[in-house]
Amino acid sequence: MIAHRITTAIRKVDFGTLVLEVFVLISGILLALSVDRWNQDRLDAIETRQIVQRLKSDTTRNLAMFDSTLPGMQDNLANIKTLFRALDAGTMAGEDPEAIESAMARIDVVPSYPLIFAGYEELIATGRLRQLDDPVLVDLLGKQRAQYEAGQAVVGYWRDLIQEVTKSLSQHVEYHFTTEQMDESGIGVRFNFSELAADRVLRNHVFEAVDIHGDWLGMQTGIYEITREIDARLKE
Repeated sequence: MIAHRITTAIRKVDFGTLVLEVFVLISGILLALSVDRWNQDRLDAIETRQIVQRLKSDTTRNLAMFDSTLPGMQDNLANIKTLFRALDAGTMAGEDPEAIESAMARIDVVPSYPLIFAGYEELIATGRLRQLDDPVLVDLLGKQRAQYEAGQAVVGYWRDLIQEVTKSLSQHVEYHFTTEQMDESGIGVRFNFSELAADRVLRNHVFEAVDIHGDWLGMQTGIYEITREIDARLKE
């Protein structure tokens, strides 16, 4: 209809009507585009909020994982340090025998637990990461992923090194189960400490184990602290 009126107006050389009709036509198109854009932005914002909620859930679960695993890693490192001190001094006097036995049983345990990045990966895949409007949070999320991948890249190498400690210990230590379940929590050891203390290679390997477990715990603790910062930003 508008096109017909425009044609008629041109025939009548009614330029005033022509300009008015063109203005109405363009205004209608722009209004329709604006409404469509507004609606799309609204839908995008809703979806972004939904993804952020999933990111919050991921962060809560990651924190719970760290809260349950870091204490065990800290205890294991403390026990290995106790073993090294005893080997270095050549005596168990003044040290906790249970800590030394626990170190021997778990010295080769370098645990790695998968973090959940579903929400973060969805933000990247949908291009909605920039919609967070929080550059600090975006930076923290990137650091968390980078630190995690760095840890995953070296954990295999560190585990291989730890095996040298186990080989040295196995020459002097007899392992046995203390429970009928025969699981990891019931591993016991029998040993002659004088023989252990006399083995300089073993002492050096335990020294390396202290370093490896310390570095691994430090890396995991660093990721944990970043995760806590992410959690705090998400709660603001």
